[in-house]
Amino acid sequence: MAKHISQTNQVDMFVANTFSLSVQLEGVNIIKRTWMSYFCGLTLNSLLNGFKYVKKYKLPLKRSFRELYMYTSLSQLHSNLMEYDVVHIHGCSEITDSMIRMCKIANVPFVVTLHGLNSFEDSIKLPFSLKRYERDFLKEASSNGYPVSFISTGNKKTAESFIGHDVANFYVICNGCDVVEKGSTQNVREKYHIYEDEFLFVFVGNISKNKNQIQAARAWLKMPEEYRNRSKILFVGRYFETDEVAKFIKIHNLQDKLILCGIQPKEDIFNYYETCNATILTSLTEGFGLSIIEGYVYGKPNVTFKDLPAVEDLYVNDAMIAVEERTDEALAKAMVEIMCKIIDCENIKSVSKGFSFQRMTQQYVELYKSVIK
Repeated sequence: MAKHISQTNQVDMFVANTFSLSVQLEGVNIIKRTWMSYFCGLTLNSLLNGFKYVKKYKLPLKRSFRELYMYTSLSQLHSNLMEYDVVHIHGCSEITDSMIRMCKIANVPFVVTLHGLNSFEDSIKLPFSLKRYERDFLKEASSNGYPVSFISTGNKKTAESFIGHDVANFYVICNGCDVVEKGSTQNVREKYHIYEDEFLFVFVGNISKNKNQIQAARAWLKMPEEYRNRSKILFVGRYFETDEVAKFIKIHNLQDKLILCGIQPKEDIFNYYETCNATILTSLTEGFGLSIIEGYVYGKPNVTFKDLPAVEDLYVNDAMIAVEERTDEALAKAMVEIMCKIIDCENIKSVSKGFSFQRMTQQYVELYKSVIK
């Protein structure tokens, strides 16, 4: 996001969780951060506010020290804050609370972007107190008119449902991607011994409980034999032999049908979209689901669950099968359906154009302008 906005605006980035030199990366100025700058910038006010935060959201001692450190790490920005037209805060954490306080004191406009919601899903492992802060923040943002952008309509609706009404200062700006097709640089089918007439599903994302690849594997096994015989799934992302899906594949001897590809270089991922017949995403929760759009770029339809937050933004009748029930049987039926469906690839490609980096950048810049007095 930052590098695209920096093409037409000066962008400085402060990374709170690591030390860095003052450098420029892809047009973005990385603000220098060292132990020296941390202690020189430390203020009594930031310490007091940090202690208040830690006291309110009670955490184990070790986590409390970390939260206090992160909270106070932003204080080095205080003296230069008024040089900026707007501050863009990402995520909902102690850093959010600290930065908002500083911006209000300096009278500098700010925008907060939430790349997902963590407090409404039991599957997301986060201390209860920090989930409570997210909910407190949503109430505070609604009451005080903080401009907050969400990356999907579903997330915005969840937040508004929690608050109890529509919120005028809540916005939706979906993630963007490179919508320009590239010519393949490797033969994925040849690499994994997949025939041209075999229907190929691709699931992009590191293997995890939340990504829920195991359900895609179980659903594949529930498809009628004639469809299993002419289809395969490539799971593209980091995995361990101890992962549930890896064990499932081994137990059922499906290594040549459900293929774990491991981590692939970022610059090579597009080859998998270009080669497949459809993408699949079965996450328990997902802020946006970028792999769906990345598949659309190459005219590839998607199978996913209807309750994912971004489905409302991404759903097009010819491009997606949104499964109503979260059962293996319903997912298997949808996978069969897409294998039998006549796909209008050009129409799907046209859908992706609405999610370009350029459009995303334009929407953020327009939001910035709306909050700058």
